[in-house]
Amino acid sequence: MMEEEDLEFVEELEAVLQLTPDVQLAIEQVFPSQDPLDRADFNAVEYINTLFPTEQSLANIDEVVNKIRLKIRRLDDNIRTVVRGQTNVGQDGRQALEEAQKAIQQLFGKIKDIKDKADKSEQMVKEITRDIKQLDHAKRHLTTSITTLNHLHMLAGGVDSLEAMTRRRQYGEVANLLQGVMNVLEHFHKYMGIPQIRQLSERVKAAQTELGQQILADFEEAFPSQGTKPKKPKAPDNPFHGIVSKCFEPHLYVYIESQDKNLGELIDRFVADFKAQGPPKPNTDEGGAVLPSCADLFVYYKKCMVQCSQLSTGEPMIALSTIFQKYLREYAWKILSGNLPKTTSSSGGLTISSLLKEKEGSEVAKFTLEELCLICSILSTAEYCLATTQQLEEKLKEKVDVSLTERINLTGEMDTFSTVISNSIQLLVQDLDAACDPALTAMSKMQWQNVEHVGDQSPYVTSVILHIKQNVPIIRDNLASTRKYFTQFCIKFANSFIPKFITHLFKCKPISMVGAEQLLLDTHSLKMVLLDLPSIGSQVVRKAPASYTKIVVKGMTRAEMILKVVMAPHEPSVVFVDNYIKLLTDCNTETFQKILDMKGLKRSEQSSMLELFRQRLPTPPAGPEGASSLSLLAPTPEQESSRIRKLEKLIKKRL
Repeated sequence: MMEEEDLEFVEELEAVLQLTPDVQLAIEQVFPSQDPLDRADFNAVEYINTLFPTEQSLANIDEVVNKIRLKIRRLDDNIRTVVRGQTNVGQDGRQALEEAQKAIQQLFGKIKDIKDKADKSEQMVKEITRDIKQLDHAKRHLTTSITTLNHLHMLAGGVDSLEAMTRRRQYGEVANLLQGVMNVLEHFHKYMGIPQIRQLSERVKAAQTELGQQILADFEEAFPSQGTKPKKPKAPDNPFHGIVSKCFEPHLYVYIESQDKNLGELIDRFVADFKAQGPPKPNTDEGGAVLPSCADLFVYYKKCMVQCSQLSTGEPMIALSTIFQKYLREYAWKILSGNLPKTTSSSGGLTISSLLKEKEGSEVAKFTLEELCLICSILSTAEYCLATTQQLEEKLKEKVDVSLTERINLTGEMDTFSTVISNSIQLLVQDLDAACDPALTAMSKMQWQNVEHVGDQSPYVTSVILHIKQNVPIIRDNLASTRKYFTQFCIKFANSFIPKFITHLFKCKPISMVGAEQLLLDTHSLKMVLLDLPSIGSQVVRKAPASYTKIVVKGMTRAEMILKVVMAPHEPSVVFVDNYIKLLTDCNTETFQKILDMKGLKRSEQSSMLELFRQRLPTPPAGPEGASSLSLLAPTPEQESSRIRKLEKLIKKRL
């Protein structure tokens, strides 16, 4: 019975331990073994026959059995260890699973919080965006409403004036006004459903009809005829084309003389209106205000040109262009140049009044805000006239016969307006330049040898910066529509101020080491202010033009090099001279002597230094390079200014 039970147990065990080929292959790959007991096709009989191949080998059966028992015992120990090790795995697994579930719950909660906050943020952004959109719509509608109300006010006033001028037969004024009224009326096409707008439109049409009938009646009254002036348009190749208009050419001088007289009266009226109304108000939103008279002048020119071209495209048009040239020049000189503020002295000029004022110690009077705005307005008007004159020349050439186009030339008048622009810029530069003069004079009169410590920027620097901050923003805002001329103003001011600053720098003598350090700090402060000058006081910071930056860096770096040479020890002399030639690249002995004066050297020391300087000068090579190096010997702007100053001192002594 026991043997049968054992056999059944072995069979059940073999059935349980029967593994699939894939599992068996995986086990062999993970735990490779050469032991026959580990093979899947293990055969006990074959294994025993391998252990006891002969009867004599049965003598070792006890030893083999002991080894097998020992191996079984080791396997039992290993199985026991593994089983015991796996006792707590289930509990640990359950605990780890619970912890993972808790972590997942916490992560889910955090994700839900983030999602809720994101939803709230999105909702808030939508509300803010909605409010911004509402504000944008409100701003747009408000702007449109204000613009429309302004147009409505202009339209209503224009219609009333149009009807009044029509009754008084003021055809010249009506021609300008009617075009403006028609332009404004175009903005109200979509509002024609409003009774009041439709009524204004009907009044304009009625005024046009009345004007047409009135002008025709006046024309018929002035030129009575037996029959009715209608003709069908003729083809261009018709030999009779233009033959009627040519009949009037000998008599169109009456029309030309009339326009000459009218334009003369128009210019006189512009002059009177300017004196009565005064200069235009400052306009800092869209640049300087253009004088309205220039638009009136060119509108009248256009009307005359159209009228004359309808009668003739020959010599009368040439005569009319000559009249245009005459009054363009008169407008430039009487209205523009004639109303520029006057200065006591011109730039670089020498007058008795300026010398007396300087001698008395009084400051040069600056332009007021209104005067600065007037100069900018005249500059903007001159630019408008320059561009419009060019367009007028092109239109005149289109209207005249091809053979006469070369006789239409308004270059002289365009040059006149360019001169007005240049004079306006020069006035702005002179005003700011003159305002900085007292500060530079104060700099040159300071006792720089007594400066004991380097502090903040000196008061004269603060004064210069104050004048710059007062003038430049006004000029920039009033020249916003003519940015290139504001850049020209900045460049001309830098070209005027920097040489003058260096000239006054040479007057600061003698200078101690600490004084030179303070001057170097002041020079750097001025350099930074000048580099920032185009956008100073502006909320919108723009990069200064490269052409302007180059001028400032070159000029102020020269001033810094002068001070660095002054700060350098003059012993040994050879090193000092070589450093001077290297830093300043100036071979002029006068400039070198000024440096020695600033250092406070005695005349005897200066003589030896000057002799050494002449010896150490590089020999100019032959040819073009030599010519370029010789140019270094030419007087610098500071030297020229110094000569002028000497002449002023001489005249002051004579006075």
